[in-house]
Amino acid sequence: MNWKRYEQQKKDRYDRFVHTLNECGKFLLLETDETIAYHIFEEFDIDARCNLCDENLSIFLEEYWIDEKIQRDAVRLRELFCTMERGHPELWNVNAVQTAPEWLEILQLSDEIKSKLFT
Repeated sequence: MNWKRYEQQKKDRYDRFVHTLNECGKFLLLETDETIAYHIFEEFDIDARCNLCDENLSIFLEEYWIDEKIQRDAVRLRELFCTMERGHPELWNVNAVQTAPEWLEILQLSDEIKSKLFT
């Protein structure tokens, strides 16, 4: 593989990582139900699994685009989100996103990670 192409692919992965984080946050609490549903249950649902994966986070760490704290927090965010879907189906709805402390933890963690990125 061409080195420039490989480097560009890594940068593209990082851009998707940042985009994923931007789909989730406390800003959603001020949005409509439809906007919350779209960002959380369509966009973030798919992207968190792909773009917060261990392989990507390792690349970002090696490139010094993130530090170990951001890596740990991103893994925790992914795990909290996936656990919410599998372990708490009663909270898998817009009303719960707006009111449940479990969702607030996810939204706040995404915001915390974004605030620490080396942009």
